[in-house]
Amino acid sequence: MENNLNKKQKAITDVPVAAACIIIVAVFVALVCIFQKATLDIVGNIFNAVIAVAAEPILWFVLLSLAVCLYIALSKHGNVKLGEGEPQYSMFSYLGMMLCASLAATAAFYSFIEWSYYYESPAFGIEPYSEEAAEWSITYAFFHWGFSCESIFALAAIPMAYGYYVRKIDSLRISKICGAMMGNFKYRGPLEKVIDALTIISIVGGLGVSLGLGIPLVTAGICKIFGLQASFLLNLAVLLIMAAIFTISSIVGIDRGMKKLSDWTLYSAIFLVAFVFILGPTEFIWSELTYSFGKMIQHFPEMSLYTDPVRASGFADINTIFVFALALTYAGMMGIFITKISKGRTLREMILTEVVGLTMGVMILFGVNGAFGLHSELTGAFELTKAADEQAGVMDLLGVLPLGELFLPIVYTLVIIGMLTTSLDSASFTLATSSSKQLDENGNPSTKLRIVWCAMLTLIPLSIIFVGGEFTTIRYLCIILSIPFVLILVGMYIGLFKWFKEDGN
Repeated sequence: MENNLNKKQKAITDVPVAAACIIIVAVFVALVCIFQKATLDIVGNIFNAVIAVAAEPILWFVLLSLAVCLYIALSKHGNVKLGEGEPQYSMFSYLGMMLCASLAATAAFYSFIEWSYYYESPAFGIEPYSEEAAEWSITYAFFHWGFSCESIFALAAIPMAYGYYVRKIDSLRISKICGAMMGNFKYRGPLEKVIDALTIISIVGGLGVSLGLGIPLVTAGICKIFGLQASFLLNLAVLLIMAAIFTISSIVGIDRGMKKLSDWTLYSAIFLVAFVFILGPTEFIWSELTYSFGKMIQHFPEMSLYTDPVRASGFADINTIFVFALALTYAGMMGIFITKISKGRTLREMILTEVVGLTMGVMILFGVNGAFGLHSELTGAFELTKAADEQAGVMDLLGVLPLGELFLPIVYTLVIIGMLTTSLDSASFTLATSSSKQLDENGNPSTKLRIVWCAMLTLIPLSIIFVGGEFTTIRYLCIILSIPFVLILVGMYIGLFKWFKEDGN
């Protein structure tokens, strides 16, 4: 990066931070394996306590996050240039890496099935399985994975990018950006360590959810293609192969590894969506996508702050709060990674690519795949709501289309593998960066440390698959870990606007 153009330097690991976080993850894995029920009960009790006090603040925070992102993008702040020279990556690669690094594998799965949750258990007291429930199903999928979710990632990236490129803070650690904002604060050192630990643990928890969904989905694809039965050994083999792929990608670096992998994955995903749109119920998909987008815009404020205090159905806690909390656990990772790939762009380009560009991509994904699934349900071609297993159900749903028994499951499985490995690759980069005292002359952490984090990222899903447990514990942890990160982001924005004022930006 421009911070070290004329100076060769090696990446240096922050051993105390890395060791402490690795030990925490290892202890959690051991507790899940040895005391599964007790661990789940403890996490569940903490989750219930957190939801009781933090659900509404999370909803307000996410709504305000979107407002802040749009304000910065459309005001004079948006003109701020991030680094010298032209953008490092083309817009296609830039958008593709953002998409694949974020909730891509999770979104690729939910794009086919999320509508069914709101068809079975709709909001606003609507009768389940009714026409009205069907009308709201895709709308809520758009809302949960669109502007609000993407604004959380942009929110984390803005102060990171400004601190790194404009303030010339020679670190991609969130703690160092926060530390620069604190100045000579007495407890700056200990707070930086806490911020590092929270960033790392929250990312590991969030990626645990992605792996927890992605590994069984890849396994279901393999079972569909080769006529096998799902088993622990098959899940284990898939997990190890995935770990090997994103470890290799980590070793070769972003330009030769993740960029090429994300480009290929994005091309494959575009092909899959186009195939479903053209050979599926095209007229219904186009009509449903249009109607649901308009309905989401019309009811956006209502859905953003929906808590259902009278009926107390728990809809927001189970759905909206979880998706937003999952995004918050990814925020640290996305903030660091977006900063890394945004050299040469303006704040406006960075924000609008993330908030608007990715939202449009997600809506096309959910609109086409979700409307196809809904149409199959309504016509009786395939009732996904009655599938005994969600992952296998998605593979069976593809069988409704031409070439859906073999060709489409192969393409979809490869897309999931590509998205999951790219997301995990960016996570290993972020985790290694957050546990490094110093990056090398190209702004990269130690390759060996990235490999260590690649291994650690596989431990949590491996332990849960081993004991045959559900990923409810990780789901709860995501929501719990999102709360302190909200406080970190609030503090970063107090510092960011002070910097804007001092710098005349």
